[in-house]
Amino acid sequence: MKRILVLVMALCFVSGALLAQTSDDAQQKLLAKRAAQVDGYRKLAEMIKGLQIDSQTYVRDFVAESDQISTSFDTFIKGARVAGQPRYMPDGTCELDVELTMQEIVNALTEMAKFCPFGHKHSFTQMTQYVQEKVIRVTGTGAPRPEALGGTTAPDPVSSVTKGIPGWENVTAQGRLMGERAALVDAYRNLAETVKGIRIAGQTYVRDFVAESDTIQTQLDTFIKGAKQVGPYRYLPGGEAEVDVEVTVVDVVHQLQTIQQHMVQQGWGWRRDEFRTINFDQIIATYPAKVVRATGNGVVPNKYRLQAAPMMAPEPAMAPSWAIGAVSATGTGIAPEGVTGSEAKLMAVRAAEMDARRLLVEKVYGVRIDAQTTVKDFAVQNDQVRAKVDTFMAGAQISEPTYMDDGSVQVTASISLEELGRIIGR
Repeated sequence: MKRILVLVMALCFVSGALLAQTSDDAQQKLLAKRAAQVDGYRKLAEMIKGLQIDSQTYVRDFVAESDQISTSFDTFIKGARVAGQPRYMPDGTCELDVELTMQEIVNALTEMAKFCPFGHKHSFTQMTQYVQEKVIRVTGTGAPRPEALGGTTAPDPVSSVTKGIPGWENVTAQGRLMGERAALVDAYRNLAETVKGIRIAGQTYVRDFVAESDTIQTQLDTFIKGAKQVGPYRYLPGGEAEVDVEVTVVDVVHQLQTIQQHMVQQGWGWRRDEFRTINFDQIIATYPAKVVRATGNGVVPNKYRLQAAPMMAPEPAMAPSWAIGAVSATGTGIAPEGVTGSEAKLMAVRAAEMDARRLLVEKVYGVRIDAQTTVKDFAVQNDQVRAKVDTFMAGAQISEPTYMDDGSVQVTASISLEELGRIIGR
């Protein structure tokens, strides 16, 4: 009788464990699917905003005309169809396709046009002349975060996508996605710098035009984030991801002209009056290439690496005593005078983030390695270390914006010093 009782209890325990594991697996898949869907919506919105309405207007220009149109557009994107079934990878990541037909896009934009301010009218029927695809489809990727499940799940398995690549042996699925996203952000940043380096005429460059106001900077940044990704991600030995993005020179010229017209209509007081009438078309004749391309690189944060298995390379040395904890800085931003609505919020958030990153850099460079040396001193002495520190600073975590009663916005940038200690090695 006792043996039977023990057997029954054992079966119950095993059954319960299996059910718990099944439930946990299902929850992880659901979280990965949701993350992939959100990523898909973001990519789809960026792609549609880059579509051309007519010879002078893009969807991004139309969406920026009012807060109501922007809100309607966001709602429309979240109604995109899921195409096919989610694809689950052995490492726990999920790929999900979302799509909208061009006819659905045209119909939705036509409906949104009812909210156009100042009686602006747009005709979207000619969009098919500029867009050959009948269906706009993107692939979103996502992975469950362990903290989303209360920390009860086992660590993510090593990414199957990068299996066998030196330096990626212990990178988790979530780590691969983080490395890819860091590479894409870096690519956008490099592309923006390349675009700013384009010569307009004589000794005048795009960076000079952008320096006229934060409004121009924000509008150009929004344009850059809609740049097309070229080819798949590349996984380099050492745990570094790489990706290319590009925009056509014609699109760059069009965007500069659009910004110029907007600033003129707003009655902007130019520091350099030549920008009121400067001809950006001359860029097309003088720029040597038809496209502007940039490459971005991203590294996988150490928190997304599993502990090395036996017989593998040893773990990096422990971070020094000074590299314990994190450094944070809070930045404040306000929108320029005369700017209102969603554009004002966007510009204020951007200004706050730039201020926070600037203050964070000052704090990190001021950290003392020893009684005589700061991080800044050490970086100045070694170009390679300085480049690694700059890459490290680009990975700062940015908080959600806090909107203050006086109209300003605050964001906090923070970063752990542990990785910095490993970079400097002192």
